[in-house]
Amino acid sequence: PNSPLHFSNRANVLLILNRPQASLNDADHAVRLRPDWGKGHYRRGVALSALGRHEEAFVAFCTSVAIDKNTQNIRHELTRVLHRVLLNLRRSTVSRGPYVFTESNVRLRRTRDHHHNHHYHYRASRILNSSQRHRRPALNSSDCEDNSSSEEEFTQAICRRMSNNVPQGNVKLHILLDRIYQEVEKLKRVERMPAEILLPPLSGSSAVATGDLDCILCCRLLWKPVTTPCGHTYCWMCLDRCLDYSSACPLCVTSLADYLASNQKTVTEFVEKALKTIAPTEYSSRATNHRLELIQGSALLGNNQHNIAVFVCTTAFPCVACPLFVYEPRYRLMVRRCVESGVRHFGIAACLNREATGSKRYAEYGTVLEIRDRVLMKDGCSILSTVGGRRFRVLSGGERDGYDTAEVELIRDSPIPLECLSTVRELHDKVWSKGKKWWSSVSPIQQEEIERVFGEMPTPEEDWIRLPDGPSWTWWILAILPLGPQLQVGILGTTSLEKRLRAIEKTLNHMEKRQLTITAAPAEDTTTSSSICQDDNDLTHSSVSVMHS
Repeated sequence: PNSPLHFSNRANVLLILNRPQASLNDADHAVRLRPDWGKGHYRRGVALSALGRHEEAFVAFCTSVAIDKNTQNIRHELTRVLHRVLLNLRRSTVSRGPYVFTESNVRLRRTRDHHHNHHYHYRASRILNSSQRHRRPALNSSDCEDNSSSEEEFTQAICRRMSNNVPQGNVKLHILLDRIYQEVEKLKRVERMPAEILLPPLSGSSAVATGDLDCILCCRLLWKPVTTPCGHTYCWMCLDRCLDYSSACPLCVTSLADYLASNQKTVTEFVEKALKTIAPTEYSSRATNHRLELIQGSALLGNNQHNIAVFVCTTAFPCVACPLFVYEPRYRLMVRRCVESGVRHFGIAACLNREATGSKRYAEYGTVLEIRDRVLMKDGCSILSTVGGRRFRVLSGGERDGYDTAEVELIRDSPIPLECLSTVRELHDKVWSKGKKWWSSVSPIQQEEIERVFGEMPTPEEDWIRLPDGPSWTWWILAILPLGPQLQVGILGTTSLEKRLRAIEKTLNHMEKRQLTITAAPAEDTTTSSSICQDDNDLTHSSVSVMHS
């Protein structure tokens, strides 16, 4: 009730509702509470102008300018009111002008009839012209001086009559300017208050519990409040989650498609400031809880164990790019939390058939993906550029807000015994050469498409033996070979580099044999769909046997 800001805002609303007198009352109240606040004088000037009291409005506007030292915001109103003031003065002058001049001319003719002296006529004309030109409230006696006593009496009479008949508009203008000067001088004696207008503090925590500052969606205190174009305020995160499912305002169902496409959400500073002022403790607690919610499911728990979000989709491999198109609302939320928390990591695992695996929804082994880039579409979907990192084994599963989470253990390749080191090196070089040969046999069009998605084929690292996941080229070639989902998961979970190399070698031998068969009989339709399926089954069984050997 004692906030000048409240009265100022209500004065503006009342003026919009065409209630200028009520608006003036609130503006006067705001000025009494804060006489050194320029906005209050501005509201008062607008209300006075709407009531037709332009001279008082001009004084209020000038007072506002004297306080704020800025005419940009009220230049239009100040110019319009000044124009009205000058126009009214001119109208009063014009309305009195014809009568004054006619009466003066008649009296002047009568005087000329009594004084035929040409010198008198010249003097009177000069006085009359001077009075009409300057329109001063009184003429100086020096303008009416003459050596003749009769002429002096004549000129004095003319001066008295003309001074009584000259319009008083300039006098009103001087009075108006004096009033402005007095108002400014009065402000100099007013004790200056802080420039920042604070909301009145509420007493006790019960005032905050009324729900006026709670989010209508989560029923908690607003956190990072954002206001939609339709005028409703929500938590930033709550609005994002609603827009994942619908592009309409949760309250009034107004379309927010353009608002979502622009992606220009900003925190409403006034509401955030009010929250920090009225409920500083609750707002600080809300901020702490929000940070905990963001990092939950992404924090390092200890040693090689993590609790991470799991994107159930496909099998990704270490050091290999994995582009993703995220459109489901639950995974939109998951990606947004990863980005906002700064972790930018999440797990990915292949989706399994429940008929074959029982209650398991996804594979036991997966890969941690790192988000390199994110493109947000107009409809809220995301295109992610990710690359595979460490491998993990799922220890236990969970769920949060619709998407899967898991307690995982990071895995790495077992150290190579010294007696097997030379054998593994020879096998590595052999499979590397065979892989390059097979890759060169792929058509250029297919090579271009594969490189566009997975990048170019990596070269062996110098210290590939000591890497936790072995040489990166092995994962790259596994990503493009036609392997079944179960086989991909099996190879991903193995910790033996030698077994992984032998599985790749056997797959390449099968691919080479298949190409030779197709080349030997180009004209015969020897490769049917059933034979291809049979070849794939043979490839899977042979590779699995290598993995378990």
